[in-house]
Amino acid sequence: MEAEMKKILVAMDGSKNAERALIEAKEQGEHTEASITILSIIKPVFLPYYGKSEISKQDREKIEQSREELLKRSLEMFEDYPGPLETKIRKGDPAEEILEEAEEGTYDLIVMGSKGLGLFTRSLLGSVSNKVLTHTKTNVLIVK
Repeated sequence: MEAEMKKILVAMDGSKNAERALIEAKEQGEHTEASITILSIIKPVFLPYYGKSEISKQDREKIEQSREELLKRSLEMFEDYPGPLETKIRKGDPAEEILEEAEEGTYDLIVMGSKGLGLFTRSLLGSVSNKVLTHTKTNVLIVK
């Protein structure tokens, strides 16, 4: 018996793989009319080369506005989607924020793009998708 998906979380960072993850999340959700949440994370930005520890309020607003526009464009892909949709923006470490959202929202599936890093590079640097995959109890679909 196939488990029914009721809630899907899809991470969106604007990359090609994240766009493919949106398409996959839509296809997965159409079968069950699952609720889909499109999540975008704003990473903390530091500018140490300017001797500052934070960015200006104006720059922060520009970053937030660009994320809102990204999510608006993402929603356009779901015009004919039969289930409920929502978008969220969180601030912080991308992997940690995805993990927190997944736990708080009790999602059935997390869909996210892979950066396509090689195994050696991934083992040195770590990756958002790898961290989410290894630290969540939720099923994860990583799209390349």
